[in-house]
Amino acid sequence: MEIQEIGTKEVLNKCSHLLVRVYNSNPWNDAWTEEKAYKRLSCYYNTPNFIGLVALEKEVILGCLLGNIEPYFSGDYFYLKEMFVATNSQRNGIGSKLIKHLKDHLITYNVNSILLFTSKDLFPYVFYKKNGFKPIDKMCMMDCKYE
Repeated sequence: MEIQEIGTKEVLNKCSHLLVRVYNSNPWNDAWTEEKAYKRLSCYYNTPNFIGLVALEKEVILGCLLGNIEPYFSGDYFYLKEMFVATNSQRNGIGSKLIKHLKDHLITYNVNSILLFTSKDLFPYVFYKKNGFKPIDKMCMMDCKYE
């Protein structure tokens, strides 16, 4: 398996196909369309300081990681916007390898912090904790739905 940067919209399109397959399956059971997934990932791709990685096995994308470096008064951080691994490849170390590669890559930008949001009720929470992430006690994610 090798890790490569997402450098073209063609690769991004392949990532959007994987996103649909992963998130429309258990445990999420979402209803993503190819068009909506591509639009979402394109938003990240077109963000300043974008970094995206794919895990490949024989040119097949097994996992994706996307986000961007954002400035902050105490030092820049990487905002991990999306990460997913093919359902049949999960729990085989692919996600951990993507995170490790990202950390090594971010050192070249003098970035030593990664921020993300995830649900405490699903397995990614445990995965992220195993990979060195800690909940931020003083923060919470909020939502406002309106019509």
